Amino acid sequence: MIGGGGELCASDRIDEILRSLGDARRRRLISYVREQGPTSRTDAARQLAAWKNDTSPATLSDEAVERAEIALHHKHLPALEDARLVEYDSRSETLLVRDLPELAERCLECCGLAERSASP
Repeated sequence: MIGGGGELCASDRIDEILRSLGDARRRRLISYVREQGPTSRTDAARQLAAWKNDTSPATLSDEAVERAEIALHHKHLPALEDARLVEYDSRSETLLVRDLPELAERCLECCGLAERSASP
């Protein structure tokens, strides 16, 4: 729902953030871009493909990177941008994470702890 000032109401904003962070690839992508700083769409896609294939980015086929770039462009980036968790500059094809809302920070922290404790 949009309020009079064009802003999402608080409940909708919370839903949007949680929906976006409900995908482990998006959580990992946010962490990756925060660590790396501004990241090209191709590098982000290469990293997504590496995680999916449980390999290093250097060993990926061009096809695997292309599939990841399509998913990033059509699925992950729109969700992250809509939730205002990443900024994407289409001219330079660069992703950037600025200050995250406290809810997003807490979700990333809790999910990171849970994912690390579940790892063998």
